[in-house]
Amino acid sequence: MLDGGSDKFCVSLYSQVRAPVPVFSSGSWNRSMWQRGPRYGRVTRVTDSTATVPPSFDAVAELAHISEATGHLLTTASELTDEDLRGPSLCAGWTRGHVLTHIARNADGLANLLNTAATGKVTPMYESTAKRNADIEAGSSRDAAALLADLLESAERFAQAYAAAVRADRWDTPVYRLPDAEPYPAFKVPGKRLTELLIHHVDLDLDFTPAHWSDAFTDECFAATLERFQGHEGLAPLRLDAEEEDVVYGLNAAADDASVLTVRGPKRALLAWLLGRASGDGLVAELPEGGRGPLPELPSWG
Repeated sequence: MLDGGSDKFCVSLYSQVRAPVPVFSSGSWNRSMWQRGPRYGRVTRVTDSTATVPPSFDAVAELAHISEATGHLLTTASELTDEDLRGPSLCAGWTRGHVLTHIARNADGLANLLNTAATGKVTPMYESTAKRNADIEAGSSRDAAALLADLLESAERFAQAYAAAVRADRWDTPVYRLPDAEPYPAFKVPGKRLTELLIHHVDLDLDFTPAHWSDAFTDECFAATLERFQGHEGLAPLRLDAEEEDVVYGLNAAADDASVLTVRGPKRALLAWLLGRASGDGLVAELPEGGRGPLPELPSWG
């Protein structure tokens, strides 16, 4: 187990936003400056942002959720043996060692984006997709102690970068997943980290399941997943009936279109199925002409 337990880690991570982190003055960088540098051959200083930070965005509250999810993941990871880490995960072709290595590298990559927001100097999340994949593969075969240490240390680096971003308070800053990628605003980074933690914790295929996802996370991830699948050519029109809400959602179809298949079940089960993290147990596919049929095939989540 971790020394002091996951609760102690959560307090440490959350407290980073109040630690004495150096802050760059507003005059130390120019938000409208474009410069191309040798590191990636792309923009290396942030540009004017057209994004508006939502009034509901609360950086400190977001970190509290990330801290809690990180603590739970570290508790799980601390109980895994070397043999457990060689076992398969829910991610095709990945062992649990791959998943945990990915979570650690994701923390470092998102820390790059937070540092971009804090300093104005652009560092993409990943140098390239090939480098990202190679780093995950290289780290996947480490022993349990090394993987746990990597998870903890990368989470602490993420927390330090988060603290700097909170103090800079430039959450509208455009950040880049890859050097050539389209940017998105930095206020989306906390949600992306929480999503990685909660979904990939399920991917370990242990005791943590979609049933552990909070209502708030389920609602936000469900909406984002529907948006991602809208218009996807590999998905036939269907409706999703979330039982506990008494709400029907249309996916490539109108919500009131009774001529398409309806998949009904608990919202968490619907989300886990859409994400490819569950086979659809607990869901019912209702045919428009009446009766039940098989669940439709879903395109790969990627």
